[in-house]
Amino acid sequence: MEPFEDFAHTGPDTLAGQFIRRFWQPVMVSEDLEPMRPQRIQVLGQYFTAYRGEDGRPHLVQDACPHRQTQLYLGWVEDDCIRCFYHGWKFDGEGTCVEQPAENESFKDKVRIEGYPVRDYLGFVFAFLGEGEAPVFPLFPEVDETTDTVTYNCHPVPCNYFQRVENDLDEVHLHFVHRVSTDEIGLSQLPEIDVAERDYGILRKGRRADDGNNVTRTAHIMMPNVLFTVTPASAADPDWNLHIAWRVPIDDETMASFILAVRKGGGEGLVRRPPTDPDPNDITEEVLAGRLRVQDLDPGYRGLFNVQDNVALAGQGRIVDRSLDRLGASDKGVILLRQLWEREMKAIHEGHPIKDWRRPKTSFLDIQSREMELVKS
Repeated sequence: MEPFEDFAHTGPDTLAGQFIRRFWQPVMVSEDLEPMRPQRIQVLGQYFTAYRGEDGRPHLVQDACPHRQTQLYLGWVEDDCIRCFYHGWKFDGEGTCVEQPAENESFKDKVRIEGYPVRDYLGFVFAFLGEGEAPVFPLFPEVDETTDTVTYNCHPVPCNYFQRVENDLDEVHLHFVHRVSTDEIGLSQLPEIDVAERDYGILRKGRRADDGNNVTRTAHIMMPNVLFTVTPASAADPDWNLHIAWRVPIDDETMASFILAVRKGGGEGLVRRPPTDPDPNDITEEVLAGRLRVQDLDPGYRGLFNVQDNVALAGQGRIVDRSLDRLGASDKGVILLRQLWEREMKAIHEGHPIKDWRRPKTSFLDIQSREMELVKS
């Protein structure tokens, strides 16, 4: 395998890892980062120290103090700085060493740590983990400007992140993995898959005859790992709702989905979705161990959709040799995704610039409406 064909491994020395690090990524839920209480987090196979200063602003720095490698989250927050627990070396959020109590004053100017640009947005702490100047932060006016209720949550998924990203290109799996849900809303007709490269990533359409609830569904996959779509209605939730998901690697065998959902009505603003009980990952492990079947779960269980996806994805193995896949005509989205990733990673490998991926200036919802009109005509 060529290095630009390996999408699964995302450490800092891998091409996939370098590609993802060129984009802002959510790294944790904002309210989980309490002021003055630093935390150790793992993203893209690396550990970092996250903390909020006294003014409430988030900061993200490298995991270990450069003095004797003690993890910085064990120390104290002072103003907007973090002080190492071991010998008191103190760093600001940009990585500048501002104090070394037992050293000559001039020595601190020779020491610094990695500090990363961060931003609170829509319930999450986002960070830019790449090299050089951070790109413009990507805003979502579709969410910022809504008067509806916006729920957010983050949950771990027990498999490699690329399996989850590929699943976002797979419209056909709805009819099998999520059969209970699609039967409930009458989405019974298998779609004809249509995909195309766009400035932001991939436009995915699952064309159906638009008979009753058998509607054509559209989704936008923003490079490298963001899904923007409208989720189908159900008996419990009769409106179709805006859904945005970032698929972020934790390590090579585990990932986190950061989810935003705009739910019509209510006008409650930004609300954290409460945890699902029982935990979908616990149910997933029971299914994968053969002690339970997905088909036996209560169709009204709130975590059913997550369990169904988890079983399909982790049921492949936590990380998979994709050269063994036999892709067919319904896998057009997966094929295009791999082609685009390989193209971009090869450019990085050869020292060439990658494509200037950017979201459209207009709303994705407007684009979606136009695409639906084209389908109907």
